[in-house]
Amino acid sequence: MNWSDEPGGPPSERHVTDAPRRLPVDPPVHVETFATHCSLTWTADGLGRFLAAAGDLKRVPETAPAVVDRTTTAGRERRRLSALAAAETTRYVRVEPPADWTLSWERRSRPVVSLSGTPPAAACRRLHVATTDCPAWPDDARAALSELAAVE
Repeated sequence: MNWSDEPGGPPSERHVTDAPRRLPVDPPVHVETFATHCSLTWTADGLGRFLAAAGDLKRVPETAPAVVDRTTTAGRERRRLSALAAAETTRYVRVEPPADWTLSWERRSRPVVSLSGTPPAAACRRLHVATTDCPAWPDDARAALSELAAVE
């Protein structure tokens, strides 16, 4: 994870663990850390909120490529983020900003949003708030996110 936007900057030591964790927000953020990247996932609202939130993130330009899987097409398509609209036929969208992380939305029994790679901690918080009914991250959740950097 890119912790440079956290107060105090990145921790001096990092340890790798593949044990999943949950951050204390509603809905919870499930975190898995690996040697080279991490994965953060949570249940979310519809595709429209995800697309709007992705477009509002600083490091995600409108021209960012996106991989889209729809029930009306065979295989996945590549589109620009700005060309996407929420549709009932969309099952999966992965946005690939010019950074070392991606964000995606997948239709399951409940939609799931994920961040993968080394995303900024602020992007995780902003995307979570924008795609759920969570109004803001409480201090203990912010602290838990910061603590993950120490064990990553």
